[in-house]
Amino acid sequence: MRLEDMSIEQLLEMNQIICERIDELRAKQDMQAIMKLRLGAKVHFNTPDGKVFGTLIKVNRKTVVVVSEDRRQWKVSPGLVKLVEDVS
Repeated sequence: MRLEDMSIEQLLEMNQIICERIDELRAKQDMQAIMKLRLGAKVHFNTPDGKVFGTLIKVNRKTVVVVSEDRRQWKVSPGLVKLVEDVS
């Protein structure tokens, strides 16, 4: 079936199904990310202004809290946070 042939009701139903699937995939991705994180871990994530480095201080179900090197606290999605690899 082509999108052009679908009614508004059909399109809205399809949209709801797609949004639910996206939410499921994001939740799964966040849970996998949380399982790799530990309090005190050195992490980084990207912002529009560049990469932020910091320490993980709290892990919630849907977010993590990071204290950056400039002592700012950031609440971000766990899927956006990456562990800093030890280069020693």
